[in-house]
Amino acid sequence: MDNSSTRSQPDFETFFRDWVTRLELYLQELLHLLNFLDKPHESKQQQLILIRQVTTHYQEYFLAKAQVSRHDVFLVLSPPWLSSYERTFLWLAGFKPTLVIYVVKNCGIEFGYDQAERLEKLVVETKDEEGRIAEGLAMLERQVVEPPMLGLARMGGREVNGMISEVDTAVDKLAEHMEVLVGCADYLREKTVANVVGILTTAQTVRFLAAFVQLQLRIRRWGQQWEHGTANLP
Repeated sequence: MDNSSTRSQPDFETFFRDWVTRLELYLQELLHLLNFLDKPHESKQQQLILIRQVTTHYQEYFLAKAQVSRHDVFLVLSPPWLSSYERTFLWLAGFKPTLVIYVVKNCGIEFGYDQAERLEKLVVETKDEEGRIAEGLAMLERQVVEPPMLGLARMGGREVNGMISEVDTAVDKLAEHMEVLVGCADYLREKTVANVVGILTTAQTVRFLAAFVQLQLRIRRWGQQWEHGTANLP
């Protein structure tokens, strides 16, 4: 692999700080537009532009994170650029896809009958896909604790009978499988957001994105406060 095209950890941490700063600005724009949702003809074009900007912003994050994952998947599974409090919310290196639907159902949107029905169907589909990914993770975890893998781990990279230990190869294979699972989880995260947006009206999407971004930034702020001993968690 050409490491010149791969983000290093310091590079990604810088990217992530800048990304969060931009996200905070987008939140202010989203909250501003909420004041004009009762005037759709005056603000719909602004809403569409901002929705596209915010969703593109998240896509940029997923692409950048995928570069890090290809280089070191274990780093994105326990990312040092997040606080320990933020990491408690992680599910395979990101938010759980069903969280998206939880947010949209609890952000003050009034749904039509067809919308409510489609959302319930999406809940079932998303939970099913989460379950399949979780099964893949459980299978991988079982392989890690099986006797052959434990035996390799005990060898600790030493040469045995003149042969180099297979620990590195086993870890590389584990990393490959984990990278696939993280990629599947990220795909499901993006797909779930896209499906939710496809169900909502433009104005509803603005409200949903404002609530989702607000939650993410609030969790980040709580995490930073917790680490500095000034947290006032709900």
